[in-house]
Amino acid sequence: DEESDTDVYHEKDTWQVVRCLGCNATGFRHRNDDYENVWEDQEGVVRHSVEIDVFPRVIRNHKKLGSLHHVPSLIKRAYTQTLSAYSEKAFVLASIGLRATIEAVCNQLKLGGSSLERRIDQLYKGGYVSNGDKKLLHAIRFLGNDAAHEIKEPKESELRVALEIIEHLLNSVFILEKKARSLETVVDTYEEFVPVLASCAKAYAGEAVFSLSTLLGRQRRVVGQNLDAFESKLKTEIQSGAVAYLLLAKEEKVGGRDVQLYSIGNTDGIEVDDNLPF
Repeated sequence: DEESDTDVYHEKDTWQVVRCLGCNATGFRHRNDDYENVWEDQEGVVRHSVEIDVFPRVIRNHKKLGSLHHVPSLIKRAYTQTLSAYSEKAFVLASIGLRATIEAVCNQLKLGGSSLERRIDQLYKGGYVSNGDKKLLHAIRFLGNDAAHEIKEPKESELRVALEIIEHLLNSVFILEKKARSLETVVDTYEEFVPVLASCAKAYAGEAVFSLSTLLGRQRRVVGQNLDAFESKLKTEIQSGAVAYLLLAKEEKVGGRDVQLYSIGNTDGIEVDDNLPF
């Protein structure tokens, strides 16, 4: 610490290397005690001015998103630079940065539209966000537009909510999607169905002829109500030779309905993805 000459102007500067007891982050802290700037509080105690700065600057009561390595690099840079602007209390720049982060997400997902308004709507139509989240993203668009075109500074409380919305977007679209790959989920499209089917065929060691449900076994549940539609396309691809690891066998009546039976063909070319979320 360093204290000035009291006969000239009495103040004291203190510098400290500090570590957070929560996250263990190390930083640098500067405190200035101005003993000339004094006042008396409501209880009659004489107090003096104290100013504290911490470097690197932080956003109070905020923790940056973890697992950012799952977020595409351009989006990650837009997000982290926005945090830097926010921590420096550059709220105009931070609100523009939040808007730019939405733009970067739309670019990454290759969403069309001549304006950010339409691209946010495409986020909803593409199933990336809920209708409620879509409205919140439009609120951030308004916030960013006001900052960029009218140089209007948002309140910190507004910016904090907007930041939470953006972090929810990044977490749900990129981070959780990658982390959840090992979890079993549903199959919505034929393109998702094909690797599940191939994996089951590679591991099958049952009867010589079998139904599609028998081949899928436990994985039948991930297909749900889509099985009939998938099977119709599958039979067409088997007949055309696009699927070589299955062969069409006979049809037989089961419970009053015709059921197609299959047999195993050439499985040598099947490459099984061990990270399938099915």
